[in-house]
Amino acid sequence: MTDQEIHVRHLTGTDPQAEGKAPGLVEQCREALDRGARALARDGYRLEDVTRIVFLMRDTDGFPSCFPLLRDAFGDGRPGTTLRLVPGFDTPGTQIEIELVVDPSQL
Repeated sequence: MTDQEIHVRHLTGTDPQAEGKAPGLVEQCREALDRGARALARDGYRLEDVTRIVFLMRDTDGFPSCFPLLRDAFGDGRPGTTLRLVPGFDTPGTQIEIELVVDPSQL
């Protein structure tokens, strides 16, 4: 482990190589968090250790449907949260991108 912040960026729930309709927002959020959990695990951390999370979205209308998933993912941890509205994403069909930050000094 390190004393420096760990940043896991560009987590999406879409596959640029996949054809067909992109998954819905909740499914994309779940997949992005799963990818983030795997990346954090390589450094010995868990989603519960996340101290800050940044969501990038084009449209926030469906975002409340992700709240139960987020409560499950972060457990008792309450990471600082930022929601940024963006004009779009490089991969068509992407509805959400997530950045996770772990600050070991806050654990």
